[in-house]
Amino acid sequence: MEGFGTLTEESLAWEFEGNSDRLLIHFGVDDHFIKLDTFIKTADSAHRIIKALDGTFFRGSLEYELIVLPPEPGTFLTKLAVKVGSGAALVFAFANTPIGSAYIEALTGQPPTYWGTQAGEISRNVIEGPNDSGKGSDEDENKPGDQTLSMSKDYDAACRASARIVSSMARGILEKETDQLARIGMEVGALPDAMDARADFYLACIENPDVKNIGFTSENEFPIPRSSFPGRALRAERKDAEDDPLPWQVSTESIYVTSPNWDQNDQKSRQWKGKDQIRRDCYFVIEDAEFWTLVKRKDLHVDVLDNLKVQWAFQIIEGRPKNRRVLRVLEFNGEKLAEPLTSDAIRTMIGQFMELGTPRDDGPSLFEWQP
Repeated sequence: MEGFGTLTEESLAWEFEGNSDRLLIHFGVDDHFIKLDTFIKTADSAHRIIKALDGTFFRGSLEYELIVLPPEPGTFLTKLAVKVGSGAALVFAFANTPIGSAYIEALTGQPPTYWGTQAGEISRNVIEGPNDSGKGSDEDENKPGDQTLSMSKDYDAACRASARIVSSMARGILEKETDQLARIGMEVGALPDAMDARADFYLACIENPDVKNIGFTSENEFPIPRSSFPGRALRAERKDAEDDPLPWQVSTESIYVTSPNWDQNDQKSRQWKGKDQIRRDCYFVIEDAEFWTLVKRKDLHVDVLDNLKVQWAFQIIEGRPKNRRVLRVLEFNGEKLAEPLTSDAIRTMIGQFMELGTPRDDGPSLFEWQP
């Protein structure tokens, strides 16, 4: 879910300062203004880059807003506030995967552990709540208002840390050389759309002869000269769908079934229907042969609404998970059925894939991040 709007300086002070981050676009111009067309096109390009990151890495479920902040006197510095709401947990979960760790470090120059320490101990409070032991002190019990304020600050800090990751990834796409991005790998998911948005960003700068160079900090440093704009204004090369099949992504999730199909051979005409872990409708087929053996033996305790824990594969199409295939049913209504498949086993079934973290309703703790 996305947003794109403007803020007055007064409303910014209380609404966005605590839990957002800034994506800065500094135009090297002789005067302290640029054409409206340049401003709109470059801001829209930044918005499209973040949208592509969301669609590729966060399943299109990142709740974010991109806010145009008022410029400071005596400069032309586009300031876009990136605010991430409840989607902060999705950012942390992504960073906890091998593919997420690699992309974050490649685009931002910092490993996920660096971003994790930005929120620090506060994430445990956000995820688990204060005093999980239930043995709060008398002082805590006498100050519920202080505890609520602390939780609010913790939540803001977690959102701010995730916003910094997203805005820094977007900055990396705008700032890095084209060949650097090619080595990182910008063919996955909607990342070609991010490259197109980047191209449109620099085309807008080319069309405005007043823009001499570009920077992405508030300092008077402009590392990207105008002579570099054309090389950055190249659109992504897209292969035919048949030549470049969509990559599979694999995750482990708990789902509940709203409409089962107990006919194994009829799944192509009528798939299973349920709700995934973030309560979205999902359709899927179950390919786990061991599960179907249990079905035929009537060894499963079926309920009105069955709960499954599954290891499934899917493809991201237009920012949404599609073609879900349950490779292994791990649990059925709380009863353990099988161990998770190894990476090698999955690879023999679907080929190359990206492994995502396990999403949770309350989100992962930053302490789960791998060093």
